[in-house]
Amino acid sequence: MSCNDHNHKGSNCVCDIVKFIDSIQDAQDDMGCPTSCLNPVLGASHSHGMMPNTRVFSLYGKNGDLFFAEFLTATCTTDSSQFFRVESVDDCCAVLRVLRLVSNNMAVCEFEATKQCIVVDLNCFCGIACIEDVFIPGV
Repeated sequence: MSCNDHNHKGSNCVCDIVKFIDSIQDAQDDMGCPTSCLNPVLGASHSHGMMPNTRVFSLYGKNGDLFFAEFLTATCTTDSSQFFRVESVDDCCAVLRVLRLVSNNMAVCEFEATKQCIVVDLNCFCGIACIEDVFIPGV
C-alpha cells in the first residue's frame, strides 16, 4: 500500500491513535493510569505539579524510518525533531506541532513547543510511539 493509496479497506491505526490523542488532550482528564498511546487519560505520572496537556509522540514511515521535521531556532538556524504534539485532526490530515527536547539546569529532559507546525497525511505512517504525557506552557 502506498502513501497515495486511499482505496484500502479498514481504518488506519496511526490515524485513529492520533485522533484519540487529540481528543484526550482536549479533555485533559486525569485518573492516574499508566501512560501509553491508548491510555484514555493524560498525565498518569506527572511530576511537576502541572496537569499534563500534551501526549508527546513520534511517527514511523512505511519504510520503518523515524519521521523528523525541521524548525527554526531562536538563533535563526534550523534544527530537527522527532517529537510532536497533535494540534488538530480532520479525517486523517493532522496539524502537528514540532516539539524540542531540552535539558533544564537540573539535567532533566523536558519538551518545549516550537513555533513550527507541519501538516501530515496520517495514512503515510505505519507506526507511532508515545513518549510521555507532559505539561507544555503556551500550547
